[in-house]
Amino acid sequence: MLMQVGRRAVVVPAFVIVTALLMTLSTASTRAQSPTTLTPYTSPDQTVSAGVPPGWTVTKGGDTVVVMTGTKGDTIFLGDTIVARNAAFVLGQRSGNGIDISMPYSATLTQKFTMMIEQGVALGGGQPPQLKIASATPIALPPALGQCGRFVADGSSAVGPIRVMAVVCSLPLDSGGAYKNIMLLAQAPTVIAAEEAPIAQAVFASYRVPAAMLQRKLAPFTAPPIVTSTGGTKMPAMPAAASGGDTSQCFDLVVIRQTPKKQLPISCGGTRPN
Repeated sequence: MLMQVGRRAVVVPAFVIVTALLMTLSTASTRAQSPTTLTPYTSPDQTVSAGVPPGWTVTKGGDTVVVMTGTKGDTIFLGDTIVARNAAFVLGQRSGNGIDISMPYSATLTQKFTMMIEQGVALGGGQPPQLKIASATPIALPPALGQCGRFVADGSSAVGPIRVMAVVCSLPLDSGGAYKNIMLLAQAPTVIAAEEAPIAQAVFASYRVPAAMLQRKLAPFTAPPIVTSTGGTKMPAMPAAASGGDTSQCFDLVVIRQTPKKQLPISCGGTRPN
């Protein structure tokens, strides 16, 4: 099935669900066995790196995103960014000017998660995935990072039932009425999901983005206006590091590295001094 993820179309063996940190759920992590050694991978543009399990193939690497597929109908997406316009959701609607989807910002994170999945499948020409959310757990983050949460879900596909575990982050609404949604993703047929979980956990933990690129990734889609010191004329702000180092550091520590709260700095919602 061809699923449209953000502005990138990728061939996958079934519908792919936005997901991240497949086994950050404590119960699953406790049961996981030691995974097979991963082979280091760095994208040609040097914007992202990750470990690749034996037998898996990297189908895309670059622009802070890695996509890899296994041999059993399993797929992992790392770091996809979907830009949303704050507007009513219309299933199958194609957008332009860098916007991937229209989706109300006021929607809950669970609703956004569901809409993005349905939109991706629809744009790829697939049938509705019949997604059923089994659990949704919020992740405590500084307000500057918006909302993040972990999801476990089941769905249907052309090849049978799919088990999905996900972490999705919906960043704050910017001055132009747009907002970014950042995900690490994975999916597997239900019958092999449990055995594939330790491998997925290791792959997610290996995902790395250089600090400067992570700041760009988290920066608002619409650069905020600033006022000059001379005449008060508004002009675009710089889009890169202007979002600040603390925001990208917190995203890296909390969402990607799963750092325990007692080890986090105060600026990231922890107890340690900054």
